[in-house]
Amino acid sequence: MLATLQIRRACPDATIALVEAGPRAARGLAYGTPYGAHLLNVPARNMSAFPDDADHFVRWLSTRLPGSDGQTYAPRPLYGEYLADLLQREAGAGTTRVHGAAVGLTKREDGWVVHLQQGAELHVGTVVLALGNLAPGDLAVLSSLHDDRYIRDPWAGGAVEGLAKDASVLLIGTGLTMVDLVLALRAEGHRAPIVALSRHGLLPREHAPYPAQKLEEAPDLAGPAAAWRWFRCRLADAGPEWRGIVDSLRPHTSTIWKRWTPRQRRSFLRHARFLWEVHRHRVAPGVASQVRALVDSGELRVHRGKIVGVESKPERLLVRWRSRGGSAEESLAVNYLVNCTGPNSNYATIDVPLVAQMRRAGYLVPDALRLGIETADNGALLGRDGEALPGLFTLGPLRRPELWETTAIPEIRAQAAALAALIRG
Repeated sequence: MLATLQIRRACPDATIALVEAGPRAARGLAYGTPYGAHLLNVPARNMSAFPDDADHFVRWLSTRLPGSDGQTYAPRPLYGEYLADLLQREAGAGTTRVHGAAVGLTKREDGWVVHLQQGAELHVGTVVLALGNLAPGDLAVLSSLHDDRYIRDPWAGGAVEGLAKDASVLLIGTGLTMVDLVLALRAEGHRAPIVALSRHGLLPREHAPYPAQKLEEAPDLAGPAAAWRWFRCRLADAGPEWRGIVDSLRPHTSTIWKRWTPRQRRSFLRHARFLWEVHRHRVAPGVASQVRALVDSGELRVHRGKIVGVESKPERLLVRWRSRGGSAEESLAVNYLVNCTGPNSNYATIDVPLVAQMRRAGYLVPDALRLGIETADNGALLGRDGEALPGLFTLGPLRRPELWETTAIPEIRAQAAALAALIRG
């Protein structure tokens, strides 16, 4: 959506086809939620669609949510409305929204052919692959579980609608997806205790005001160990307020990431990623207070460990799990099991038709660390020969192997603007 808006501004006379499978424009996984309790994870001041107009969303929000300002954590459905409103007002007559799913691409001398689900084709000069986040992938231990009480995709429409209010639920994962599901269950009137299980049992940290810290250039962090030492030294100087330190790295994380070797990146993913994620990707204060209250009351119980097996029983699912550091198995009988492990980024196994076809054709190459796909510095996809494919670009989460920091609006809108300038020529 941001790419469409930026391309339209940069190329007023361009013909743009926006292919979307969903029934509503600008409603992906994050902004298609029906629950007002789902808030943006960053304040409104950082959510403008345009990098050259930082207060654009704040001004729009003030007309929809009286009393809001740049510090407001707006409901995510409202942000989806913002993007849809922008599309309607700014996309222009040269933009066509194509309802349906793209299932394949074919390279031609003069551009690309986009194959649609119903057999139609679009002949275009440039393709922008804007898939956003995809549904979670299965844990290996659950891949053969075929039971309607196992909810593989927590973001599917109506995933938690209609569950009995006294049903016992186990959520796999304790990150942002788990928080979303807990709030969705409560919005649906669910009142039974909920259990959440992950390897480290860490919950996302809370946003709070902090003294700004600015780094003029990327610190010389030769690897994950050096980064940890640097952070500890800064924390010793700054006191207990860590948010300013984490956010001071944000403009430089991609530079640091690019300097690390594949081995260093792998070490970070294995040993430190979980700590970085819960401190970097924080939740709104109101959301954090709700989760904290649920934990304090015992309505939400958080365990550290891993699932070792699941059996389908007539009345319940019997989940066998082992606590972190323990050797003995424990059992938990639940009515429902929900995969809350977060977006799937393993493009080597993702079976979405478009992704699978592009992978077979050599247009899309998964990275070795299974974070996304191989791309050039300008967002062009690299083919199986390692060369950039002309006229084929992506932005956002798929560029994580190259950039690491590429999932939030400030980074994506900057990528969209750069891509629009490149297309304009």
